[in-house]
Amino acid sequence: MFDRYVDVLTNLPKYSKNVFRKNYFSWLFNQCRGWGRFSYGLLIFNFVLQVISLVQSFNAAPLQSGLSFIGGNLSVACVIGISNRSGIQGWAGAFSAICIASVGFMAGNFATAWEQIGYLLFLDFFCILDPKWNDNIQAEKFENLREWLYYIIFFVLAWGVIYYIFSLTSDPRVFLDSLNLAMAITGSLLELNRKREQYFVWTISSVFTIALWIQTMLQGDGNFALIFSYSVFFLNDMYAFFSTRGWFRTSHQI
Repeated sequence: MFDRYVDVLTNLPKYSKNVFRKNYFSWLFNQCRGWGRFSYGLLIFNFVLQVISLVQSFNAAPLQSGLSFIGGNLSVACVIGISNRSGIQGWAGAFSAICIASVGFMAGNFATAWEQIGYLLFLDFFCILDPKWNDNIQAEKFENLREWLYYIIFFVLAWGVIYYIFSLTSDPRVFLDSLNLAMAITGSLLELNRKREQYFVWTISSVFTIALWIQTMLQGDGNFALIFSYSVFFLNDMYAFFSTRGWFRTSHQI
């Protein structure tokens, strides 16, 4: 289950050569080529929305608006990079995680902030060191209803513990904030075990994250930037569900 992590951590000098090598940046740039029109369309669409959000909110909160703008654009680039099996996902994910975590702490969404730190440490870092992290991943279906039950119980218990922990803080939106972190942990566990059903969790998580940032904005602690980016995530999820190249039409993880 943890073989890839152990391999990278015990062979850091070897994997560090994937970054500190000649023409690395030109290789990284080339990772953004050859994507489908839908992917490029989502990037442009999200960028336009992010510019609108930045203009609308910059005067009131320049630092938070700037970080949201950067994080909103890079997070979408990361997700689309994952869909296209692109090596850009690691760096895009890392910088977006730093930006979104910073915004999360500023807004008081502490669970969401720690969620991003978790992505940075356990996903983005390894994707940077091992560009082939997502190669040859064979997704598996749940074999029976018992597996659904196990993960549902895990989610409920995780949410209960997380809710209790963050209710001890000044988090003003602890219900949705803790819910999102519990779903992220459950989705990551499904991803680690290469279960195809993780996509249901990530899609539902996008909906609740949109709700969290809408509530955050209405209470004066945020803006449209992350609402827009997570809405684009949701569109990407829908494409993965229904396109002929999507999640349920192929045997591998997209």
